[in-house]
Amino acid sequence: MAHNEANNTLTDTANNSVRLPSFNRSLTSDANSTQTNDSVVSQQTADEQALSIANKMLANDHYSQHLGIEIVEAKTGYSVCKMLVQPFHANGHGSCHGGAIFSLADTTFAHICNAHNQIAVGHMCTIAYWQPAKIGDELYAYAYESGVHGRSGSYRIEITCGANGHLVAEFQGFSRSLKGASHF
Repeated sequence: MAHNEANNTLTDTANNSVRLPSFNRSLTSDANSTQTNDSVVSQQTADEQALSIANKMLANDHYSQHLGIEIVEAKTGYSVCKMLVQPFHANGHGSCHGGAIFSLADTTFAHICNAHNQIAVGHMCTIAYWQPAKIGDELYAYAYESGVHGRSGSYRIEITCGANGHLVAEFQGFSRSLKGASHF
């Protein structure tokens, strides 16, 4: 088979021509573009879609925004968020409140378990705290997908002090996707 770009046809060995669809539309959102948001999303790779979903979720998550949680990376099967420990994160001992650390892990968990474009919610979570974090520490939450089976998923999140720093906490989360519900 040969492709003739001049008239956008594909010719097979029997000399029959087949007209190919045109995919030359711009992905920009200028006034002349007729491409819909749905078609742009369908052209994204799985990792681009995972990042779009994480950004959409964080934009609507006022609590995580209040805590100062930021997305570092969001892909299918892997997600990273970070948070700078501020004085308002402190507990009665002067270290970072366990609830703030849990929230960082939970936000990262939400991004990774929704990355497959299925709306998913937390089903059960546990956390183990290994070392305290202090005001001024930058915490990173690294989320890894352990497995997805039907509508259920399992995820492990490691919270470290600094990028590749010492382990502060470990979070295990289990999700359940809502039947027939998707982000896009």
